[in-house]
Parts: sequence; structure tokens; C-alpha cells
Amino acid sequence: MRSRLLLNLALLLLLIILALAVFYTSRESKQPGPQQLSELDPGEVTQIELQRKQDEPITLHKRQAGWYMQSPYTVAANDYRIQALLRLLQAEYTGSHDITKLDPTDYGLDQPRATVTYNDTLRIAFGDTEPLSEQRYVRLADRLYLIPDTHYYHTVSPATGYLSHALLPAGKITALQLPQMQLALENGQWQVRPSREDRSADALTELVANWRTAQAIRLESFEAKELPPADIRIELAGRQAPVRFTLEEKDGQPTLLRHDVRLRYVINEDIRQQLLQLPEPVPEPELERSPRSHEETK
Repeated sequence: MRSRLLLNLALLLLLIILALAVFYTSRESKQPGPQQLSELDPGEVTQIELQRKQDEPITLHKRQAGWYMQSPYTVAANDYRIQALLRLLQAEYTGSHDITKLDPTDYGLDQPRATVTYNDTLRIAFGDTEPLSEQRYVRLADRLYLIPDTHYYHTVSPATGYLSHALLPAGKITALQLPQMQLALENGQWQVRPSREDRSADALTELVANWRTAQAIRLESFEAKELPPADIRIELAGRQAPVRFTLEEKDGQPTLLRHDVRLRYVINEDIRQQLLQLPEPVPEPELERSPRSHEETK
């Protein structure tokens, strides 16, 4: 009788433990997950407007070939910066309040530090940071949110920080005029003038490819009114005017001043050589001589 009672108590205890486990599991599953700032799908965004309190406004537009800046420059955009701005839509927030019942001045939102507008409809304004959590106050419609401060720092770069570091716009290169040589695509083959018998066709192809893939270390605006004479001209298929550059040096670093967009592309010495000189021929490995047989030595 005593053993049966103990068995029933053990079964009852097991049922209680199972019931508690089901209760807490169900409770946790009903708790809301991290809340995202917006329901707008980043893939549906085709235009981004960036207004900054202490810098020039920026307009970015999505084309079939990718994202481009429309103003203040007309150049392909930096994809990393674009993705950072799109991630703002999915930022997780820790607090939300009706801002109509609050004073926007208390949160630095009467004159936002920066605003990001998507598709001319959804506007996110950045205010001050919350002192304790060091998160950033933002406003979306009539709601006040707290989000990680890292999102704000993607809105305050200079305009050149949102540009692609590629030296050339899209398009197939058909001719290059460099300070020491000219290359032209003739009947599908690259030709160089003056002729270089010590360089193979692969060397010419590699030099052209270097121009297509080269990336600047950073970009700087060119403020002077008059452009210096160009010493580099690159022709692209489908483009009437060649892309013109002036090779300069600034603060000990080589730069390429691109005339059509008035931007200075800062590069390093290795890149400069890769863009202006044909690659050195790779020496062929010497064949190892097989040891002479005993009969050959007689």
C-alpha cells in the first residue's frame, strides 16, 4: 500500500512539472519578439533622400544597374552605405511613445540632426542620444523610438562617402590614352602604340582590366573653378565623350582628378603603377636537365 502511494505521488509530481514546463514555454512563445522600426521592405525602396543639419543634402536613386547618386554628384553610389541606410528600416527599437504628447525639443527633434526619407513617403528623423543607454531618439510619423546609435553615424558622412570608389563608370573600355602610351581595341585585339615587342597581348589585357577594377582609397571634392589639362583619356562603349583624368599628387599621395564629375580619386603608388605601366613579363621557368647517362659520359 505504501509503495503504491509513493508511486501516485511521483506521478502527480511529474504531471505538475510537465504542466509548469508547458505553461512557461507557452508564455515565452507569446512574448513579442524584437520590434522593427518600419514595415517597409528595403527591396521596394527606389529613392533615398538624406538631409543633414550641418552638411549638404543627398539624393540617391535606384536604377536597373544599381544605386546612383543624383545630387550633389551624378556617380554610382557606394553599396555599403546604401545597405546601411536600408538597414535603418529594420532597426530594432527598445521604446516607443506618442510624440504628440511630448515636447520634441526635449529629444532634439524640433530641429533633427538628420532625416532619411524613403520613396518620398517614409521619413525618419534623428534627434539626441538618451543619456543612460546612449541610444538615439528617432521620430517616425507620430511615434518616438529609441534605436542603436550606430544607425545615426551612417547619415553624417560627407557626400563623397556615399560614392562608389570605382574610377570609371559602367561600360566596356575601347581605348586608353595614357601619358606614355595609347591602347586601342582593334578587331577584338588590343594594340599599343608605341609598339612594345617585349610585352604580350595578355599584358595589354591586364592593363585594361586594371582600369576597370581599380578602386580609390577615398574620394575628395574638387573645389577649383578651372580644371587642369587632362593627361589621361579613356573611351567607353556607348559614351560619346571620353572620361578625362589629370594625374596629380596631393599630400604625398598620387591622385586622379576626374573631370566630368569634378572628383579627386586618391590612390596609392602600387595602383598608380598598375594603371600607367604594362606588367612586367613573367620569366619562364628553366627546364631541369636530366642527368646524363653513364654511356653519354664515355
